[in-house]
Amino acid sequence: MIGWLKGKVHELDPSGSVLVDVGGIGYEVAVGMQTLCTLKAGEDAELFIHTHVREDQITLFGFASMRERTIFRKLTGVSGIGARTGLNILSGMSVEELLTAIDASDDIAIARTPGIGKKTAQRLILELKGKLVGEAGTASAVSSVLADVRSALSNLGYKPAQIDAALKGIEDTGDLESMFKATMKALA
Repeated sequence: MIGWLKGKVHELDPSGSVLVDVGGIGYEVAVGMQTLCTLKAGEDAELFIHTHVREDQITLFGFASMRERTIFRKLTGVSGIGARTGLNILSGMSVEELLTAIDASDDIAIARTPGIGKKTAQRLILELKGKLVGEAGTASAVSSVLADVRSALSNLGYKPAQIDAALKGIEDTGDLESMFKATMKALA
């Protein structure tokens, strides 16, 4: 099993793969958009690898951090979530956003990922909530405040896309009042 690669990025494919030259051998690695955006052709890259073996193929999935790979492995352990779907989830949201959404039972945020419906998002939350405590770090403390801000804005009639756009630039301070005020200012 290949667990880690370090080499030069030979080629980037916008559809989500990268060709890494490691000692004269080119490894094609499927990566999420979050990871793909950090790589540049001709520069050195270090990827944590998940080797996925099926009857008809071996696929390498690459991640910028070991933490991201660990979350990917937890995602693919959920029934109905395959390797491509797990990578798709991590392409649509950062690890922190995913952990926060799971901790806050925010199935709507997860279901915004292409290919993930509301039922799949709910199953993901059901199976992973509380099992990612070591991975979440401080996400649980902030996520309840974030969930409260989302709920308040939703109750005021803002659409989920508007809320997401406004929250992108807001620092997670853990203080409900300051986060709400900053988000309202961003929406104005």
